Amino acid sequence: MNLTNNFYKVIQCIHRDSGFEYTLSLNKEHCIYQAHFPGNPITPGVCIIQFCKELLEHHTGEKLWLKKILNVKFLSIINPQEHDTVHVTFSDVSLADNGYKVSAWVHAETIRFTKLSLYLQRSPLVPSPAAEMRQLGICVVIPTYNNTTYLPGVLDEVLQYTSSVIVVNDGSTDRTLELLESYSSRITIVSYPQNQGKGYALGRGFDQAEALGYTYAITMDSDGQHVASDLPRFVEAIKKSPGSMIIGSRELRQKNMPGGNTFANVFSNFWFAVQTGIRLPDTQTGFRLYPLGKMKGMRAFTSRYEAELELLVRSAWRNIRPIPIRIQVCYPPAGKRITHFRPGMDFLRISLLNTVLVPMALLYGYPSRILRSMAKNR
Repeated sequence: MNLTNNFYKVIQCIHRDSGFEYTLSLNKEHCIYQAHFPGNPITPGVCIIQFCKELLEHHTGEKLWLKKILNVKFLSIINPQEHDTVHVTFSDVSLADNGYKVSAWVHAETIRFTKLSLYLQRSPLVPSPAAEMRQLGICVVIPTYNNTTYLPGVLDEVLQYTSSVIVVNDGSTDRTLELLESYSSRITIVSYPQNQGKGYALGRGFDQAEALGYTYAITMDSDGQHVASDLPRFVEAIKKSPGSMIIGSRELRQKNMPGGNTFANVFSNFWFAVQTGIRLPDTQTGFRLYPLGKMKGMRAFTSRYEAELELLVRSAWRNIRPIPIRIQVCYPPAGKRITHFRPGMDFLRISLLNTVLVPMALLYGYPSRILRSMAKNR
């Protein structure tokens, strides 16, 4: 049974210090409610257990079997006519044997519906994300600068999926290096004393990845906005389209999303289409899979945030296919988010880059794509 996008849809995922929470929209017109019970619909207990299982699968990126219901209490009925939006809060998820023990609450804003504890086992027929990433030669590159608030949580989550992690300390002046040393047995650390910018840090990360023999690098930010449970989506996408660049696409109209993001992304998407003839829904996301083998040593000439746009455009000119996939994004409330993006200066740098890329697209980009296509078809 799979209830996703039919019985319910995921509206939002929020990571908290003690766990994580999904917000769901229930489909009050679903045929289940026509039988259970007409006129006074009640969400069946088996469906509540099932969508908790599916949400944990989404969070872990693994196929799981429900092996045991450790405890379940149905405290109030869920009538979708009265409560079509519910929250599922996972307060305790721990590894147990070959699976997970999980405790969760299903609730609305003012009422608790269900409390349950489950034991779910990994499917032996499905390879783990870590095994698949090793087989495909995929590592994760995380550039960081003065972000010790969220960096430990990011590393702890990523390390659940892979041990192939490269962290680039971009000249941090806080306790970043000390923190990274506590992970030194499980990650590869690249560090240098002066802050050089995100573009430079990505280049150093790619250099290290190539030196270690990796074919692909997934880049993630260290501020907690990217969710490690999305890593298997990148793996599945590159398995279907080897050699492509996989671009995470955010939902830009969600709670706590910084106000300027939507405008900046529309602006960037427009110029990317002009420069490449390709339309993408999100050209500013930092959650990407780069095909290092096909990029053949390509590094950004720019050194800061605009470098991600530059690499995207230049890769398209090499006929490296960009494939967008939907990802989650979690922004802390206003005032708690740590960002080093400078709206005025960095937006100006991006605008200047676009000014340079447009004539380059006419003189080099489009002709290069045409010639590469012709050579490929011979």
